[in-house]
Amino acid sequence: MLVKLAPPRRRWAALAIGCLLVLLACAAMLLPYLRSGSELVRLRNAWLLQDAPRSGVNWTPAAWPADFRQEPGPSMALFATQARALKLAELPDDWQRAQAISRHLLTGSAVLHGGAIQSDLQTTYQRIVQRGDGYCGDFVRAFTALALAAEVPVRQWAFSFDGFGGHGHVWPEIWNRQAQRWQLVDVFNNAYFTAADGQILSALAFRQALREAPDSIRMQRLVAEARPGYAEPAKAWDYYRRGQNEWYLWWGNNVFEYDRAVLVRALGGVSRSLEQVGGILQGVQPRLQVLEEPANLNQLQALRSLRLQLQWLVVLGAVAKLGLLLSLIMLWRTRPSRQETR
Repeated sequence: MLVKLAPPRRRWAALAIGCLLVLLACAAMLLPYLRSGSELVRLRNAWLLQDAPRSGVNWTPAAWPADFRQEPGPSMALFATQARALKLAELPDDWQRAQAISRHLLTGSAVLHGGAIQSDLQTTYQRIVQRGDGYCGDFVRAFTALALAAEVPVRQWAFSFDGFGGHGHVWPEIWNRQAQRWQLVDVFNNAYFTAADGQILSALAFRQALREAPDSIRMQRLVAEARPGYAEPAKAWDYYRRGQNEWYLWWGNNVFEYDRAVLVRALGGVSRSLEQVGGILQGVQPRLQVLEEPANLNQLQALRSLRLQLQWLVVLGAVAKLGLLLSLIMLWRTRPSRQETR
């Protein structure tokens, strides 16, 4: 015999169904971004996008922006040991330290196979130097770790080809304390860039020259004995030109803090995407700062719209979860007794 729900229980049941439908609708809105790695990166970038800081991006380590997430802790033992083994402290300047780190990463394995590693920091480093695995993001993480272990200031730039999604490139930039200037290092592609007078270019100087005077730039090998990133230089230049309108700066260099985070460790064994969610939840994932300009306003506005959509979905999803939990509790508390069901 079917038991009719009492009016209060009907209301709680209706609330539970409504909340469940809201959660399903939120999941459906996110579904298109879960189908590819590139779209997941776009989703992440939208969430981490920050408005232009007052400090801009043309600062130096003498005045790190207050909200730039600098590495707060000691270097991991593996990287501190390797920095000593490479005798980085004995080299005369930070540029030679950057070259020594690059040489170690690019020649540690006899063959470089490429391919994203998507693992913790120490495993990533070991697979690069022992097996030749790794893509640009992996090389940049390992380079940053070794640079920090050698006390070389470093930050990370990136660019994309697809509206700040997952198709693009990332590369480090060191602050040469002896020369008192930023110097761009494309470690994965085994390259750096100089002006006509031989001066090593910073990331911003390279981007400006690429637009205004491309013939003035000289692409040099970081490590003479290592493979070039591109066998044909023309393809490399096309690669850099295609990304020139979608540059952004990662607002932090805390690779050790991130890797030590409890949620990063716990979720990293499941997937790289969940690992980054853990980093966001624990507050150790750096935000990103887009170089805003007329050429990327449409892409940037789309990213801001996606950020707003995500913020609303988070709020709506949280309210729906609370409503569902409350309604289930009340349905349990107002359940009919056995005598009432007879």
